[in-house]
Amino acid sequence: ASALAPKKIQSAIVAASEDRGCNIIIHGLEELKDNGNSDELETQIKALFSELNEAPKVKSVERLGKISSSARPVKVVFRSRDAQISILAKKPLLKGNDKFGKVFLSPDRSVEERRERKRLVDELKEKVKQSPEKHYIIRGNRVLVAPRD
Repeated sequence: ASALAPKKIQSAIVAASEDRGCNIIIHGLEELKDNGNSDELETQIKALFSELNEAPKVKSVERLGKISSSARPVKVVFRSRDAQISILAKKPLLKGNDKFGKVFLSPDRSVEERRERKRLVDELKEKVKQSPEKHYIIRGNRVLVAPRD
């Protein structure tokens, strides 16, 4: 039975990552005074998606973490992976937006994926310090030099 344990663990990890495939995490979305009202949060999310010209089918919306002075991240679960992909593809449209300019969208990552992403971001920052004239990006699991537009 112990030989099957690693396979079960691996299949559980794959299943968890597939579950995350329909999720996004929204950072920087203003937290309204009425913390318990999910309708207000859903209205904010719909307004955000309408700025991206999207109206995806959403399964659930919830704030993550404990209530604090800063805005907590929001986890949005879509009915399909396609909705997640189309929303994430349009996230650059928020950059110049007055209402949602400070809002950042990212895929839902596991703890291990977040650690790896942080390592890559730290590596990118170090390379930018060393060669500020170059433009660096993260693609896959590597930091690459990209041509400036």
